Amino acid sequence: MHELIKQSLKLEKRQRLVGRALSVLPPLYCLPPKLFRPLFLMMDRLLGLNKINVGKVVNYKVPTTSNISGKPHQLNIRAYYPLGKKNDTSINVKSMVYFHGGGCVIGSIATHDRFCRYLAHYSNMVIISVDYRLAPEFKFPIPIYDAIDAWNWVNSHCQLLNIDDNNIGVGGDSAGGYLACLIGLTNLQTELAVKSVKAPSFQFLMYPMLDLQGKTESYNKFNKHLILTGQLVDYFKVHYVNKYDDVALPLISPLQTVDISISPKTFLLTLGYDPLRDDELAYAEKLKKAGVELKHEHYSDCMHGFISVARVSSTARKATESLAISLKKFVINN
Repeated sequence: MHELIKQSLKLEKRQRLVGRALSVLPPLYCLPPKLFRPLFLMMDRLLGLNKINVGKVVNYKVPTTSNISGKPHQLNIRAYYPLGKKNDTSINVKSMVYFHGGGCVIGSIATHDRFCRYLAHYSNMVIISVDYRLAPEFKFPIPIYDAIDAWNWVNSHCQLLNIDDNNIGVGGDSAGGYLACLIGLTNLQTELAVKSVKAPSFQFLMYPMLDLQGKTESYNKFNKHLILTGQLVDYFKVHYVNKYDDVALPLISPLQTVDISISPKTFLLTLGYDPLRDDELAYAEKLKKAGVELKHEHYSDCMHGFISVARVSSTARKATESLAISLKKFVINN
């Protein structure tokens, strides 16, 4: 058993109460995505972070290369500038392209707006949030295409965005962390219609979704009284993949990648109460063995998605602030 698991603290009381409250409602995995999505946003507004001011917020449109409907499509992205950064004409501002969580089925720029503000404010970096298309309307690999298109657009528009082209990282929570790690794994992109034009300076992975095969102890253990359960992961999987056998593909389950040594400098956050935990811990060990520079933090008393309950849980709120400060420390010498 991993040392972090043996030392794990109990789930913090307020988060536990939220999980129990959710369990009295109809199971989320029974909802159609079009109903689940507004509920996820409502949850963030009721239980999540308070909105804080940043220097400036600017919206952009990004053309995509994978127009499966035959019609042009544009992604929405939103850049969050900390105080004083938007008018910095030296263009030496560090930045991170951010992908939201939600199993590639729910979530949006709106659900993560307040969290991205926190990241920009406490890290003193520009955070660029991406509104990639969601399954089941747009199944695998469309969210990956959108993530790479957004990444490539940011790298080709550094002057417009007023960011340093040598200091751009990727990050995300849960499914967003999954998409972020694929940006740097260019060895998996050989069969894709679009490829990363440049490797990220770093990756900031918050409890990422790394293996959809569901074979671990944590996947089976954490199945009630939490925001994310193994059953809910199954729900996301069914909507995202084209056929069940695809779950073993490295592009869907990056933990199955043979060689991850080309991954950039990595920050990885794992949690005590998360069905994805064991896969994440295995990925941490794989990164170390591959010689990738790794900063691993573990919050034993938090559950997957704790940023969504930071208003009602002081522990989750402090963890969110600590996470954003960790981002600043992580990239300061990058």
